[in-house]
Amino acid sequence: MFERRTVFIVGAGASREINFPMGSELTAIIAKKLHIGSSSGWELTSGDKKIIAAIQYHMGQKGERDGNPYYAAGRAIAAGMTQAISIDNFLHAHADDDLVTWMGKLGIAASILEAERSSKLAVNRERDTVDLGAVSDTWFTPFFQILTEGVQRSALDGIFDNIAFITFNYDRCIEHYLVHAIANYFRIDSKDAQALVSHLRIEHPYGQVGRMSWQSPSGSTSFGSEFHGQQLPAIAEQIRTFTERVEDGDMLRRARRLITEAEVVVYLGFSYGDMNMELLSVDHAGERAAFGTSYGISAPNRKMIERDIANSMGPDQDVVKFLELADMTCVDFLRSYWKPIIHGI
Repeated sequence: MFERRTVFIVGAGASREINFPMGSELTAIIAKKLHIGSSSGWELTSGDKKIIAAIQYHMGQKGERDGNPYYAAGRAIAAGMTQAISIDNFLHAHADDDLVTWMGKLGIAASILEAERSSKLAVNRERDTVDLGAVSDTWFTPFFQILTEGVQRSALDGIFDNIAFITFNYDRCIEHYLVHAIANYFRIDSKDAQALVSHLRIEHPYGQVGRMSWQSPSGSTSFGSEFHGQQLPAIAEQIRTFTERVEDGDMLRRARRLITEAEVVVYLGFSYGDMNMELLSVDHAGERAAFGTSYGISAPNRKMIERDIANSMGPDQDVVKFLELADMTCVDFLRSYWKPIIHGI
């Protein structure tokens, strides 16, 4: 169980362990979906049929007849994906183009929903179960072991008291996993597990691909669910660009409050991009320790990242009493740093 107030800042590398695409793999998927082309003016030769259906549904709602501006915006995104750091950076660069932003969100929504469905946390639709053994080699398992160490079934109400998440991923893996893991381990009804997880403090600065049924009975989107094109526009509306999240004052205040109040900050599968570090910056903070993964990051870049982390905690850099980045995967990192994270160095 977490003894100190701990906030996990989660990036794409964490979801990669359960087979989500990241980096160039994700931008390539989005490019393929949005490069909409046809021959003879009507026969589809490239692009995602569900995204085309989403465009047609959206146009019908608005009384529009010409889809060419949407298709052109999609092809513009596709053309830029090989150069982009990420889809988020590309949409930020084109924040003044509403069509590019809207098409980009469609591409993200379709890609992430499909990734949920093919991930290690995919639901067996016949049994409504998740194969928890499939994630035994991911960070979810050591995290759950830390979370539940010493916790009795009769005292579950406070299990999330000292833990919070800020996840930059569009997926709902954390909430989804915890419901199934808690229900299975403590042998409680799934609705009781959902009620517990609903108290977990978790912020999605970039939004998410819908709320699940236990989070929002109306207009919900099940984890990895099959979807129709006409559903995509509503799901895409729940995704934010960098510009939109900066304008979301309530979300920023909540996320920064979590960091300000934390005694331990853990960066998990996080890329430490400038835009995201800017969002995480606070004016002041108490003394804390910071840990993080730096898998595949060069020594010069890691040194700069350590400086950025210290700067993000406010002008008094002495508040960061311990800072260590480990060149490890998320699962190996949590297995290795279990005790320091809980008890300190």
